[in-house]
Amino acid sequence: MTVFYLIFIGLTIYFSIRYDGIEEYDSHKVHRMWLMCGYLVCLSGFSYGLGADKFTYMEEFEYYSKDLSETGDFILKGLMIRGQMPFWTILNMVCKTVFDSFYAVQFLESMAINIAVCYFVMKYTHRYFIFLLIYFLSLQYFIFNTEVMREGFALALVLVGMKFWMDGKRWVFFVMLLMALMFHLSAAIAILFPFAFIKISWKTLLYAFLAAAMVWLISDVILGRLILAVLGGSEAMSTKVMYYSLQATSVFGFIRHAARYLVFPFVIMYTSVQFEPSEELKRCKERFTAYMCMLAIFASAIPGFMRFYNYAYILYFIAFADFIFLLFRVKEHLIIRLATLAGSLFFVLDLYTGHYKMTNTYFYEFFYPYTCVLNEDANVEFRPIAHQEATMLKVEDKSIRNIE
Repeated sequence: MTVFYLIFIGLTIYFSIRYDGIEEYDSHKVHRMWLMCGYLVCLSGFSYGLGADKFTYMEEFEYYSKDLSETGDFILKGLMIRGQMPFWTILNMVCKTVFDSFYAVQFLESMAINIAVCYFVMKYTHRYFIFLLIYFLSLQYFIFNTEVMREGFALALVLVGMKFWMDGKRWVFFVMLLMALMFHLSAAIAILFPFAFIKISWKTLLYAFLAAAMVWLISDVILGRLILAVLGGSEAMSTKVMYYSLQATSVFGFIRHAARYLVFPFVIMYTSVQFEPSEELKRCKERFTAYMCMLAIFASAIPGFMRFYNYAYILYFIAFADFIFLLFRVKEHLIIRLATLAGSLFFVLDLYTGHYKMTNTYFYEFFYPYTCVLNEDANVEFRPIAHQEATMLKVEDKSIRNIE
């Protein structure tokens, strides 16, 4: 059934050639965008055993009660034992009571994240279909729809909030942020968005890199205090903070992460800002770039904080779509832009080829071949096994932080 992937790729390429060059409003272009959005919703919503983390959500779903009067007890258990926020528990219990099927949860999550992403994208770029290709082929679509489902709801709400903030309705942003926090605490990183108002220039990249290097150098002290602060809280929260905080990198690891999360994305986003003819869109993209830099500082310096970068990917991919569209239409700094594209593609391929020895599988095999609800007999047992291997923290001097 992998043909469904090929159909999506083929359609987006065709629609990109036909519509992405249109700058003004075009009803056909908008219609095709929502058509492809619906395709993405159904592709994930009707999937079976796709991804890795989803197996954990499916197992937990079986233990929820169909009695909504027990919601309070399950919320408390979710917080204390699994570190899960109330709205996620409520959603699962409602789906358990009404549908008695996890497919309802995954379909609602697919609707939330993909509709929010497409709505947001149409406001800030004309390159709808190049964006969809990047979103899909980078595997970030699959990650948002299967690996970080709780965070997927939070990200959807944050994106809507960001859009309203840019429209001047700031109170809506804070309402969306509070709702997002009720799905996943990582949404707290969005509180930095209102402070992302610096003027973007090449000096911004230099200052961000130096800030990331400083955070990397003093991260042992910072995270030591963070761990002490959470000890004594819920066991689930303490365990998660310990897990993410203890991960460390060498100087070469820092440079690699800085290139992946800061340098290449900055060049791409700065290019999009520089060649944006609309002053309004340019103002928005400058804020997006500043926000990306703030998240990239922590993602580059502290491996456990890479997850926060999920809240920058859509902003980055919007600029990436413009970057690709302009690649050969603008001659200025072409060599630099080609090198940036090559470096960005290298990191995408590196993600695809992440290898797990226990099952002799690669990261992309969490999502390929496609398996759907029409074929529940498909062999997907290797996916949760590979996921278990992927999430094990290796006890090595160079990967474990020494906190005293």
